[in-house]
Amino acid sequence: MSLKSNGAAIRERRLLAGLTIREFADAVGYHPNYVSQIELGHDNGGPNFHRKTAELLDCEINDITDGIKPRRMPVKTSAAASKSTP
Repeated sequence: MSLKSNGAAIRERRLLAGLTIREFADAVGYHPNYVSQIELGHDNGGPNFHRKTAELLDCEINDITDGIKPRRMPVKTSAAASKSTP
């Protein structure tokens, strides 16, 4: 049984990693248009795509196929930081 890519999970993790679609595609060895089609849900990445993506994004394959949310550290915005100063 082939795993189905969760394009939204891949895109979210890619953006959290600070990668453009071109940077990501170059790093995993696929064309940006192919990656875009996967992120939009119009195509499904194969096993090699899933393996390379999980390795690059430092996650498990099921994180990008099941859509498991990445753990995030809270980020203080400048507005929040200015409110906490006396």
